[in-house]
Amino acid sequence: MKEEEIRPKESFKRYLDLSKKDARMFNASNFHEVPCPGCGADKPEKRFSKNGFQYVLCLICGSLYCSPRPSEADLESFYKTSESAKYWSDVFFPAVAEIRRKKLFVKKAKQVHDALQDRHLSPSVICDVGAGYGIFLEELHPLFKSAEFFAIEPSPELAEQCRLKDFETLQTTAEHSEIWKGKFDLVISSEVIEHVYSCDKFIDSLFQLTSKGGCCLVTGLGYEGFDILTLLQNSNSVFPPHHLNFLSINGFEELFKRAGFSHVDIWTPGELDFDIVKNSSVSNEFARVLASRGEKAVKEFQSFLRENKLSSHVWAMAIK
Repeated sequence: MKEEEIRPKESFKRYLDLSKKDARMFNASNFHEVPCPGCGADKPEKRFSKNGFQYVLCLICGSLYCSPRPSEADLESFYKTSESAKYWSDVFFPAVAEIRRKKLFVKKAKQVHDALQDRHLSPSVICDVGAGYGIFLEELHPLFKSAEFFAIEPSPELAEQCRLKDFETLQTTAEHSEIWKGKFDLVISSEVIEHVYSCDKFIDSLFQLTSKGGCCLVTGLGYEGFDILTLLQNSNSVFPPHHLNFLSINGFEELFKRAGFSHVDIWTPGELDFDIVKNSSVSNEFARVLASRGEKAVKEFQSFLRENKLSSHVWAMAIK
């Protein structure tokens, strides 16, 4: 898989440009500081600014996060009304939906199935939090044929897409899904955690959705991946106000344990770290030299990143 396949350069640039424009809709005088979204400590050190937003590094667990940040209400309004959010849901994602199904969701569904089998877990009631168009649930369905599938999706348009695919859907955020408390023995959330105002409230809500002995799987961006550590503020993954939280491996562990989960397993199965650095506009001599060594060397390096939890694509699985 290559970055260009799932993020076509021109349309993704349009999305980033709109995000930069949308960032100006916020009044920085209304921002307020927050503790580390990972370990909860209040030991930040300034790292860099982007689009008018300040990112700091937690000196305790090593997570990167935006602080000060807009209020929860302002962020909710942003996701409902901003040009960039509308462009993503109406233009960008529909154009790449099927290639993402083939390149991402089919493989991810198999990885979820295998990870659960390895842990001798057989979920019968599954919920996707932030289900979008429902594509991931579609790919999970044939692998868990006897299971029931549910979706939580705040967007009215996307929630309707899930319903059209016969998934019972709650149109809200995880934080307001109390009606389904304790309902699911598998709760999945993909690429949502980097967006949320409060990681504590978000993971607590997933904990509440999960039944006793059930499993929760969260995937998202982590700070300690090769591409983000290399590119920092020049990374296209670091683009506020969309992406606010980049937890360290330790930060993910502390966050899940604080919510009450046990047996927290974290791994980084990413495939694109090197490709992202190589394709960036930032000159990087290491990437140039490694690319010159050929595809075998590149694959071995990406494998090294995966095996040592050094990819920015993080999976965190825990038991309630």
